[in-house]
Amino acid sequence: MTNQTTPAAVARAFTDAWTTGDLDTAATYLTDDIVFDGPLGHVEGKTAYLESLRGLSNAMGVTGARVLAAYGDDATQALIMYELLTDRYGALTCAKLFTFRDGAIASDCLTFDSYPVRQGS
Repeated sequence: MTNQTTPAAVARAFTDAWTTGDLDTAATYLTDDIVFDGPLGHVEGKTAYLESLRGLSNAMGVTGARVLAAYGDDATQALIMYELLTDRYGALTCAKLFTFRDGAIASDCLTFDSYPVRQGS
């Protein structure tokens, strides 16, 4: 992991990295056994998680993110709300609860209105 210090700072840095296509940097913020849960699926393990981010980015045409808020405690959790900017669906408002272990993201729980995605519009 890089020199980010709080869970909220790490959540922001991680979000910036993956939404701009820098999955190598994004990977540095993750535990090897990260667990993801969201409206469209469940993934376990760093490799599978990064592949799911790559697939999501490609399918939606992710162009970046606009962080709306990021909060966290000193060591174990961060909550970030952001607009995921996409070519295919426009801006999708997302909220993620990250749980940390030893300074790295160990779980990612995503919620967002998946209706536009499920409709394929």
